[in-house]
Amino acid sequence: MTEPQKPQRRNLGLPLASVRSTATETPAADDSARETALRHGFDNVPIAASEVDRLRANQNSEPPRRKRGAGRSMPFSVKLSPATMEYIYEVANSRDIPLAQVIEELVEAHREVAK
Repeated sequence: MTEPQKPQRRNLGLPLASVRSTATETPAADDSARETALRHGFDNVPIAASEVDRLRANQNSEPPRRKRGAGRSMPFSVKLSPATMEYIYEVANSRDIPLAQVIEELVEAHREVAK
């Protein structure tokens, strides 16, 4: 008997986190980065000398900013039945939206019905 699989939320910050690739060829140990770039045609693009400094200045990577929903600053922890939790995860994953947005939309729908 197999255990039921727990519902999981996709990581929205890493949209390709579930994509796995397999290397079709193994890199040679003595192959330099320049030789690899030349072999694949990356180093054949002409660049004006005046552009080199501008390009180097833009190579500094900045850490990604954390995006938060508008006004979402309150933590919320709750225990749900497996069926309810699966439904919320299913809606969030199928529409590619945060869990908080699903809960907020459910609250809005409940308010409309309760009127």
